[in-house]
Amino acid sequence: MYAIKVSDKEYPSNLKNIYRYPNVLYCKGNKEILSKRLITIVGTRAMSTYGEWVVRNFLSSVPKELNVAFVSGLAIGIDSQVHKICLEKGLATVAVIAGGIDKGFPEQNRKIYDEICKKGIVVAEFPQGTIIKKGMFPIRNRILAGLSDTTIVIEGGLESGSLLTANLALEYGRDVFVVPGDITRESSKGCNYLIKQGADIITGVEDFLDILRIDGEQIRIGI
Repeated sequence: MYAIKVSDKEYPSNLKNIYRYPNVLYCKGNKEILSKRLITIVGTRAMSTYGEWVVRNFLSSVPKELNVAFVSGLAIGIDSQVHKICLEKGLATVAVIAGGIDKGFPEQNRKIYDEICKKGIVVAEFPQGTIIKKGMFPIRNRILAGLSDTTIVIEGGLESGSLLTANLALEYGRDVFVVPGDITRESSKGCNYLIKQGADIITGVEDFLDILRIDGEQIRIGI
């Protein structure tokens, strides 16, 4: 475990531009990942088979050589699916957790946490030993939104943390994209609400790959 202070060169530049940015980030893993282009992908804990398929389909299309890392919150559902597919496909991933660097995640995700510490990076605002509390989740969400220039929501209810993260990203002037969902599902209402409010829609892998382009030629399918 190590700490990155706001004055350190490794501190993510995007995060410095948000209101009440953390003065210290506690980390485990490869800090070089934080210098990549960071894309946040979040969603509901009540992940459907559709949401699971979307995450796998999108991330499986990303070339390992791309200088991008995918950020999520290591929660049950969409978040852990994002991390799992990244680890499976050899993509860089950042887990932003809500409590202390060793405590702020559900115990059933311990194996994913351990693997991210080895192959990616785990980031927390609180030091080792800090027990997770309910109020820490919205605090964590500002980091999820602040690290990245783009936030993507895949399934999320109207009262979900994913919707909060998306709204924070909009507040920070970042791009927000939404995968439309089944109108009969509670876990889709937040996404569909964001679309109604004017959020950009992802209609397939092609749209997702377009979002990841940095200089026009950054992505080449089939690398």
